[in-house]
Amino acid sequence: MLLWLHWFWLLLLLVLRRVEAQFPRPCTTPESLQARTCCPLWNGSPCGFSSGRGVCAPHPARDLPKPVDYRVSWPQAFYDSVCTCWGNYDGFDCGQCLPGWRGPQCLQRHHVERKEITDLTDSERETFLSSLHQAKQTPSSQYMILTSNDTTVNGHFKFHNASVYDLYVWMHYYSAKSYAGSENNSAHRGPAFIFWHRVFLLFIEREIRDLTGNQDFYIPYWDWTRTNHCNICTNQYFGGVGQDGRIDTASLFSKWKTICPFQESLGIICIHSNASGPAHLIRNPGKDPMFKTLPTAEDVEETMATPLFDTPPFDTTSRKSFRNKLEGFEIPDDSRHLNASMHNLVHRYLNGTMSLVPTAANDPIFMLHHSFIDKLLERWLQDHRNASYPDSDQVHPAQRAQAYMAPFFPLRTNNYYWGRETQSLGYSYREHSLHRSGAVNSKARQAAGFLEESASSGVQWQWPVLGVFSVVFLCFSIGAVIKCKDKIQKTEDTETEEKQTEFDYRSNSLYAVWIKEKNENIDKSEADVAHCGTHSQEAAHRPPSEGRRYSVESTVNVDINLEKAKR
Repeated sequence: MLLWLHWFWLLLLLVLRRVEAQFPRPCTTPESLQARTCCPLWNGSPCGFSSGRGVCAPHPARDLPKPVDYRVSWPQAFYDSVCTCWGNYDGFDCGQCLPGWRGPQCLQRHHVERKEITDLTDSERETFLSSLHQAKQTPSSQYMILTSNDTTVNGHFKFHNASVYDLYVWMHYYSAKSYAGSENNSAHRGPAFIFWHRVFLLFIEREIRDLTGNQDFYIPYWDWTRTNHCNICTNQYFGGVGQDGRIDTASLFSKWKTICPFQESLGIICIHSNASGPAHLIRNPGKDPMFKTLPTAEDVEETMATPLFDTPPFDTTSRKSFRNKLEGFEIPDDSRHLNASMHNLVHRYLNGTMSLVPTAANDPIFMLHHSFIDKLLERWLQDHRNASYPDSDQVHPAQRAQAYMAPFFPLRTNNYYWGRETQSLGYSYREHSLHRSGAVNSKARQAAGFLEESASSGVQWQWPVLGVFSVVFLCFSIGAVIKCKDKIQKTEDTETEEKQTEFDYRSNSLYAVWIKEKNENIDKSEADVAHCGTHSQEAAHRPPSEGRRYSVESTVNVDINLEKAKR
């Protein structure tokens, strides 16, 4: 029997070979689950330890109430030890770069500018849409998804293949569905809401970049305040809709099927409920009489004027809370008699797949909607630099500052991204082009009016105009000086950030062991070469390399035994 089981798992691994293992493929094997360890090999060692990328380390136990649902204390139901990455390295095996970095050593800065969806050129739009379709059709080469028929009992789960896009859908489902015995979850209804979705967007951006090879792929945003209807529910964008809510057959998205149908039972995760197969995407924008409008610019400004990030009891009942207003549970008191606002109202307005939070990410409009929510978050944070993530026992355990976001690897606490501007994460937001064009047209009209008024009054306008141009030239000159100063400051900020990053991973005791043994090997190598009389004066005075600058291709052979390092 044991031999048969062994061959079954071996066969399963061969069949699923393309899916490396939100759950990493290597961490779904019986051996990893039994050992309660998720530390995949990178370049021959766990977490790339021998290359200075990270270390397999126990994650500190959090002082949390015993959960009813095993998803609450991520990832304690599955693993005791996971990869902790050093420097700018990231990923479940430390084989990727942190957001905002790229290159073989993760030392090259990378930045994209997220545009409003209707500002994309035809070519940019087609590239974006085709990338989404490719992600929907292509099996994930990194992860597997989990299904469960009872989230209150450890071990009641199975792992399955999924496409890159369906992996993303499943991650939202896993975290958005309420925990058994409560109405809470790890991604909504609390202070982690906006930051969880920021990490979520960064995750799928990177997965699609790896899939397509387009390192400049990004998720645009949909500014729904500029329209009174779904202006992207057309075949040019995400598909027109018919009377039955189905996507027009002329659109690629008409062929998309949903995964993880919503189950009323709180203890079930991603179980298909019928044999007919998954459902198609559905949209009926504006047809629900209770949610027939989109949020307005006035709603946004009222939300942005809220001075406190979140307030007790840090849930859907919080008042005067920026988070709760942005999420849409604190509703404006106006004549529209709304039952939801802001983020929630957009979901409800689309009246279909997007309306049920656990299944919402099946609709690709979801990611553009949340990109705009993220844009509003960044604007608020820029205006409230003294704000902080709430540190209170009133916060649900899964969303407390030091709780880990589920189901992300490597582990990230809910407050990890607080204080990290989007610029440092490798992206920013470009304002909608209509804002800029409107401003330019206004100034042009003012200038034309000035000249016309001067001419009609018989005033010699040449000298005033010359004076205006002189003032403008002076302003440009001053602006150039300020811009240069800003660039210098950004360079200094980057250096400071890198030093802070170095501090983060150099404080790890195992990193000290790694760098000590690496330097000893370098010294030994240099001594051997010097003894042979071929060591140059320049090489003799070369300082030891930095840990994260150490090249895998270096001629110095650093082979460290993990068990020895732990001793």
